[in-house]
Amino acid sequence: MSDEASRILDAAMKLPEPERAVIAAILADSIGDGFSPEEITAAWIAEAKRRAEAIDRGELELVDSEDMMARLRARARRVHERRAG
Repeated sequence: MSDEASRILDAAMKLPEPERAVIAAILADSIGDGFSPEEITAAWIAEAKRRAEAIDRGELELVDSEDMMARLRARARRVHERRAG
């Protein structure tokens, strides 16, 4: 890693976690995966169809969005408490 990259990383690591998360997401999105937008769209459509078919066959359980958000918030609280404690 170059000296400049090390300085940038050191400065970024001093930022609050939410700001680091935004920077990390932007950086991750900036790295090419070699797929065109059309290929990505086709893959998402194929995945959506696969999931819809699995739901129709009874292989996947649908979860109410409010219930899922409550579960995710509870999980996030537990992780935060473990890190803080």
